[in-house]
Amino acid sequence: MLVCVGDLLENILVVLPTVPNQNSVTKIRSARVRGGSAANVAALDAEQGGTPRFVGQIGNDTLGRTLSEDLQRRGVDLAVKQEGATGVTLTLIGRGGRTLLTDRGTARHLHIIEPSVLTNATQIYFALSAFVADPMANAVDRLLGDVRDRNIDLFIGGPNEADRQDFGIKPFLELVSLAKPQAVILNHNEHQALGLHQQRCIDGAATTVVTNGAQPTLVLGADGNAESVSVPEVSEIRDRSGVGDGFIAGYLASSRTGANARAATDAGHRLAAKVLAQLGPTSTSD
Repeated sequence: MLVCVGDLLENILVVLPTVPNQNSVTKIRSARVRGGSAANVAALDAEQGGTPRFVGQIGNDTLGRTLSEDLQRRGVDLAVKQEGATGVTLTLIGRGGRTLLTDRGTARHLHIIEPSVLTNATQIYFALSAFVADPMANAVDRLLGDVRDRNIDLFIGGPNEADRQDFGIKPFLELVSLAKPQAVILNHNEHQALGLHQQRCIDGAATTVVTNGAQPTLVLGADGNAESVSVPEVSEIRDRSGVGDGFIAGYLASSRTGANARAATDAGHRLAAKVLAQLGPTSTSD
């Protein structure tokens, strides 16, 4: 079983055809999808036949209940506390790329994670946002001790720009060095921001996996081995929301079967391609 710890948010996608002008009305296209890397990875794992568990805090509101019910419908077991207001991410999509505006709401207010969430777990995935602020960061630190005691394979996501601002690069590198994850999975920009050589595995990680869009993914081993894995051509791109989470979910599911890092990377590419063909972080059209 895969356990995912982190955020469950609403992600409002807004496509801006032009740059808005002051005192004018700009027509847009919008959609509401699920946000939060940990929740997305759990949902995508369930869609591939896994039996994942999501751990986090959501609001005691209609939005929180709707998001929770969606995860359960997809086959995700929930270990959540409901209190406060559910967080929201606003994603602005324009010619200049994507801009994310995030209010995490109650997501970081989780102060206790019971060790029972690890029952039957063979893998655990932490989105880095879970380590950024107390009280959740303290709860996660305590859970890491139980993860080590039970020899559960640990995977950590990379630091996006907000994580780097709130948490910092040095604390992230120290976290990886101490936690010794099976793999850190991040994108090219995140790896570059760490100030490391482009083919250097992060100290403490057995493997560092660096995705780079349509460019080859680097699989970097602690032993100095580096492999470049080509990304298959994608025939359809509808939406890029959650594509990185799709890669992570595919990688973890393959790793759970005993696949090596290269084979798991191929599996990550396949699931990411399915996500690109859908609206939002899903591999199905329902």
